[in-house]
Amino acid sequence: MKQMIKLVSKYIFYGISLGCTSFVLMCLSFHLFGGEAFLAMIFEEFARQSIGAMVIGIACGGTAIIYQFDKPSAMVKTIIHFSVGMVVFYPTAISLGWIPFHPDQIIYTVLQFLGSCGIFMIIWLCFYLFNRNEAKMINERLKELNRSSNP
Repeated sequence: MKQMIKLVSKYIFYGISLGCTSFVLMCLSFHLFGGEAFLAMIFEEFARQSIGAMVIGIACGGTAIIYQFDKPSAMVKTIIHFSVGMVVFYPTAISLGWIPFHPDQIIYTVLQFLGSCGIFMIIWLCFYLFNRNEAKMINERLKELNRSSNP
């Protein structure tokens, strides 16, 4: 039980750091590329905006803990991770004004949602490829160690 609490805490803090880092990079890009109006809106409600970034970070990064369990298939794990991330991200982003919501322009809103899903998928794919490469390197090293210990 103690080990599980440590693991959950690790993933929560990992998610918070992911959310904070993404938030800082987003603000930096607005500063560098002329998004001063959007940046001003963020700074007016800095505490609320920061907490929102951390909540989204926990939802996206923290729920990655599901990949530590054996039972659900990789596809089910991905669907759960994606669903939790989107269910938290999209309403939070709308409530914080990151994504404008126009009820009278439903097509625009759907396109925003699809764009958000696309960004999430790209980020997920980058993490997946990185971890797959790490697993290959670890497996190769284990094979080398096994060969050298069994002549």
